This record gives sequence, structure tokens and C-alpha cells, in this order.
Amino acid sequence: MKRNAITIGIIIFFVLSVSFPLSLGFNVNKSFIIFDGNILYVGGGGPDNYTSIQAAIDDAIDGDTVFVFDDSSPYYENNIIISKSINLIGENKDTTIIDGEDEDILFVQAYNVTLCEFKIQNGRYGFRLESCSYSFFDNNIFFNNRLDGILMSNSSYNTISNNFFQYNDYGISLDWTLSAPGSCLYNNILNNTISNTSYRGVQISFYQRYNNIIGNTIENTKSEGVMICCSSYYNVVYHNNFISNGINAKDKNNNTWDDDYPSGGNYWDDYTGEDNDGDGIGDTPYNITGGYNKDRYPLMKPWGVNHPPDKPNINGPTSGKPGVEYNFSFVSTDSDEDSLYYLIDWDDGYEDVTGVYPSGTEVYVIHSWITKGSYTIRAKAVDISGAESDWSEFTVTIPRNKVIYKPFLSFLQSHPNIFPKLQRFLQLFIIID
Repeated sequence: MKRNAITIGIIIFFVLSVSFPLSLGFNVNKSFIIFDGNILYVGGGGPDNYTSIQAAIDDAIDGDTVFVFDDSSPYYENNIIISKSINLIGENKDTTIIDGEDEDILFVQAYNVTLCEFKIQNGRYGFRLESCSYSFFDNNIFFNNRLDGILMSNSSYNTISNNFFQYNDYGISLDWTLSAPGSCLYNNILNNTISNTSYRGVQISFYQRYNNIIGNTIENTKSEGVMICCSSYYNVVYHNNFISNGINAKDKNNNTWDDDYPSGGNYWDDYTGEDNDGDGIGDTPYNITGGYNKDRYPLMKPWGVNHPPDKPNINGPTSGKPGVEYNFSFVSTDSDEDSLYYLIDWDDGYEDVTGVYPSGTEVYVIHSWITKGSYTIRAKAVDISGAESDWSEFTVTIPRNKVIYKPFLSFLQSHPNIFPKLQRFLQLFIIID
């Protein structure tokens, strides 16, 4: 079937992309997924396609992929159990919907599971991960689930990334449960958006340790954005955006809330400190509610949101002489009020890098050209986070020196009293053959 063949390429793309989640610079301990199994299809128009997600999972073996088309969406299934190492992939997270009808939707109780591209809605729990490790949950939507979008217990070395959690009671919880007692260790919660929860965005409680919460946006939670309690230590929280939460964060234990300088900590919308040196990091720490923890290097603007500066204006003379130094000015503004430096290409083989300067500061740079010609100065502004403006251009003409024909010059030199005014005028120029 043609459509089934197309999905093979889609699945290979997902498998390859989730096999290398290392772009943030640390090892997430995800085992490589080897795509050597069968593909089982759910929905769609194929003659052998399954009509039930659970039925396809039941027939799969370790290493297989279950691909779910959105044609038959929404799938009204609940208590779906994954107890083997498979890939469960939807066609599109916006249109491949599993509706739990107020029941638990997915239980994952296995190693090396990949689950991508679903909208999980109207359940009690969206995902329950129990004794699940080395698994990857990416690019899903968790919408309007009565308790947690994801509840994780006794599960380690998992990655939860690039998901959207909206209108759940809790976004993500790491907890100790009766059905799966034990700590959650070395998990990575990366680049998710968690918003409009009835209680907390991320909750870590009862002996959860060495987990990373990095690069997430947590906003409009009615209680805490992140809550860490109950003997949960050595977790790391940085490069997150905390916006309009009841309490942005609460922590009663010994955890780390920044990535040292100059990488920085988190963005807090209620931070009142200043950034007098313009490095994008607050000059005073942000105090975490509930204990003695601090974000020592709070970010002055949201992480991952950076606007490039405007193209610089260039001013200076439009013409000149070879070998003479001229003064040119460069000025740009940055809507984020980031400090700037300037890259300048003089069009003669020479370049300058100058800075760092506050946004809106007019910067002066001297340059000269050795030979005649028309030169196009090109300049761009770059902010301290690396965002670059477009190039600006400014043309300068350096004309050739005046040329006096040699026989006429010899005649003037041998008759100094002839044309005295012309003699004086010629002294202003460099005389060449």
C-alpha cells in the first residue's frame, strides 16, 4: 500500500531523531533504538490494519513499531498497556487523538519505549510510567486530563521532551507510588511547555534524585510552577521560564537552580533585580520559596526567546583620499535591550570586531584605504546571545590621485615665474607619472 510505504520514511525519521537527544550537552542515557522490527498499522485504509491500538501492541514484539494513522481519530481507548520495547508513533500530534473518557490512558511498564506524536486527552492520567527506563516521550500534547499529564514512579534514565501540557491538574509528577515504589533517578525533562494547570506544573516528591529540568516554559499554574519536596535532593533546574504562576517555585531540599556563570539560571517574571553590567544575568540572586535555595544567576529575559538587533546605521564621509584615516559611526538598537558588538567588513581585506556596547550606543571606528576604488562597508550588529542583524551597507569612493603629464610638469619646473598661481595650486597634489 502506497500510504504504508510513506510512513516507513516518517518512522525512520522519528527513530533517528530520538536516538540522539544530546544537543543540550549532557548524556541523557538513552539507549540507541535499532529499527529492525516490523511495522504494525492502526487505522487508515490498509486491509491488514488494526482498529485498536492495544490490539496492535499485543501483537508486537520487542523492536517493532506501531504506527497510528489519524484517519480513525479520535481513538476512544483507555488503560492501554505497553510492557515491551516498542515504538508507538502517531501520524500527527494535533490530529492523532487518544481520548481516555476519564480513565487512565497509557501505562508504560518496559525499557526502551518511544512514544511520539499523540494528543492524549480527557483521561485521568495521560501516561503512567511505572518501572520504565531508557525511554523517550517526545512531541505529544496532554490536554485536559483530570490528574497528571505524566506520572512517573520507580523510573529512571527517561527523557520527556518537546511536549505540550495544557489544562491538566498537574503537568509532570515524579513520585513514589504504592503500585511502583521506588525513586526516579537521572530523568531529563527538557523543552516542554506546561500551562494552565489546576495545581502544579512539575512536582518532584519522595526520594526523587539526580533529575534534570531544563529549558521548559511553565506558566499560568494556579499553585507552584515547580515543587520539590520530601527528601528529593540533587536535582538540577535551569534555563526554564517561570511566568504568571501562583508561586513560581518552592523547594525545601538541597537542589541546584542554575548552571553557574555565564550559562545562568532561570527566567523569573517576578525577579526585581538589575543587570548593571548588561550580561543578561541579574546582579543579585533569586530566592526560592520554602528553604535556602537560590538561583544565583537569574536570567533577565525568557530563555530561548531572543530577538535580533536592528540593522546598524552607518555614517561617515562618502569619499576620501588614499592613506588618510576617516571616522565612521555605527549604531543599532536591540528590542531585548541586550548589549551589542559590531562586525565590520571594510571591503579591502580587513575586518573589525568591536564591542560590547549597550543597545543604542553610537560607536566610532577609524579606517583608511591604501588604493583607489569604490568600497562598500558592510556591518552587522550581534547581541550577547548571538542573534545577528541583517547587514547594512555604506559606499565610500577613494579616487585616484591627480596625474600631471610629465612634459608639461618639466616645462613648469623650468619656468617657475610662469603661471605662479598654477604652480601654487599644483603643490596641493601628489605628482605622479
